[in-house]
Order: sequence, then C-alpha cells, then structure tokens
Amino acid sequence: MILYNGPTSPFGRSVKVTMLELALPVEERAIEVYTAEFLDKKNPLRQIPTLELADGTAIFDSRIICRYFDSISGRETLYPKADYWALETRISIAIGITEAGLQRRMEVIRPEGEKSPAFIQKQEARIDRAIDHLETLADKLTGKPLAMDQIVVACALAYTDFRYKDGWRQRCPKLDRWSREFAQRPSMLASQPK
Repeated sequence: MILYNGPTSPFGRSVKVTMLELALPVEERAIEVYTAEFLDKKNPLRQIPTLELADGTAIFDSRIICRYFDSISGRETLYPKADYWALETRISIAIGITEAGLQRRMEVIRPEGEKSPAFIQKQEARIDRAIDHLETLADKLTGKPLAMDQIVVACALAYTDFRYKDGWRQRCPKLDRWSREFAQRPSMLASQPK
C-alpha cells in the first residue's frame, strides 16, 4: 500500500497516526498536491491523503482510509460499539475544526485584495466554538483505550495550534491537559508537521 500525503496535511496526519498506531506496513510518499497530476487518475478530487492498494485501487478521504486501516489491522477496533454514535459525533466535530482551519488557512494566504476578513472571522468563530464544545466532552477522551475520536481530536487541536492559535488552551484546561499528554504518543511525535 502507498499513502500519498503531505507534510502539513491535518487529515493526512490523522491517517498517519492511525497507520502508526495499528503498525500497518504502508509506504508513505509526501507529494505536492497542487502539481501532482498523476493523482488525478487515482483520486479525481486530487486530494490528500489518498491510499493506493496493491491492486491499484485507490481509497480516499481520511475518514474512509482510517476505517479501512481499522478493518485490516487485526487489532482491537478504534471504533468501539459502546458509545459509538457519541464517538462518531466527536470525530465529526474534530473534522469540522480541521475543515474550518484549512478554509481559514487558504483564505489567509490569498493575495491582498482578495482576502475576506469576514470569512476568516467566521472560520475562527467556528473553530473556537467547536473547541469550547469539546471541552465539555473532554472526559469522554480520557481514561479509555485508544479510539479514533482521540486521534482525530488530537490532530485537529494540533493543527489549530500550528495554523491558527493556541488561545483555546487557556479556555479549555481539561482539553489542554489531555492533548498535551496525547501529543507525547510516538505516533503523534513521528507525524508532526514539517
């Protein structure tokens, strides 16, 4: 299997952390997605991460790749049945934070005169509101075996620190404490943006 990824992709990081946690034999190739025309035949959306299987089949979207990894790992599932819908909801919140962070980033790097301060503020408000909500759910992330919500939330929070700001840490002490501890996992250390 080949994982096409990028050095700072927050969605790619979730996939990489999952791959490392499940100890799967995957070759990772960092690519520049904007010039990776070869990827169009595998993933017409030309998005990373994209996973290419041995038979040439492509699986894309981080959520689907993580599910696929979980299904082939032969290990305890990262999607336990107990509390399943709440777990999926926490994953959705984290994905929303990441999407808002990416949209904010794309707007911030637009040329002067093309940026929309109102759009940037809207994404920042979404990020802050969602992180504040996760603070109320922080106890659902602690004291349990590794699960997918933990991976996606940790990657979303790390991306927020990387591309936006870490002011949420003062407002969300339980989430701050948990994320600092989770960030010390070998998979998180090995997948830090470069």
